[in-house]
Amino acid sequence: MITYNPDYMDNTDIWTPNEIKLLEELNQKVSLKKFLHNKSYIDKFGLDFIYTSALIEGNTYDKLDTQALIQYGRTAGGKKYSDAKMILNLRDAYDIFITQDLKPSKQTLKDLHYILSAEMVAHNQRATPRDKEVTITGCNHIPLATKEKLEYELDYLFKISDTIENPFNKALYIHNNLAYIQYFTDCNKRTARLMLNVVLKDSLNMIYIPDDESVKEYLKSIVSYYETGNHTLFKNYFIKSYKKVIEMIVQIERSRANESNIRKR
Repeated sequence: MITYNPDYMDNTDIWTPNEIKLLEELNQKVSLKKFLHNKSYIDKFGLDFIYTSALIEGNTYDKLDTQALIQYGRTAGGKKYSDAKMILNLRDAYDIFITQDLKPSKQTLKDLHYILSAEMVAHNQRATPRDKEVTITGCNHIPLATKEKLEYELDYLFKISDTIENPFNKALYIHNNLAYIQYFTDCNKRTARLMLNVVLKDSLNMIYIPDDESVKEYLKSIVSYYETGNHTLFKNYFIKSYKKVIEMIVQIERSRANESNIRKR
């Protein structure tokens, strides 16, 4: 087994200059402002974010069931109540993220966790550090076990992240280390994914939408970070998912432009 390594927190140079250049070039293709002012984008990619985030957590709702629940409040027959509640919590947190100007802070983290953990954990465990040991299935990492240590490491995480200027370095630093610390009793990774997006949106960069075809890559890359402190697998996964969404939006924009030209003929 592999015990908690505080040195992970001191690695802030995550992306290479060439990788940052690639991410910046991708961002030039899609305007975050345009995305946020387009309800069809917010709804479509919001569904993708919610569905895939739930899928990562082992949720059994398929995409059509997820859409029916979000839009009409219709639960899927034979499915657990907790699966429906997880999706509704993700919807509520996504709506807050989209409509409010959140900052990457400890308070934002706790506010989002409070929403995401509704009926997922006991009420007194929402937005508070866990007070017991946890184990991670399929992983050799042993997280910290005491509230005092968890509180110290979380404060240190935000102290260091505040010094990181590049938003892509900051976004992955916060995501991977929040997942690594396992500060809360549950809902750590889904809160970390939203915090990653808080950083990107706050810096006016296009947000990240996890890809439902790459769930195994996400989980594998997170375990790799837990056990080695190496960001490489997660970077590869992130670029792939990030590029896929941006290229999808570019394709939609081109299709709309072509339709407009057809009507003018």
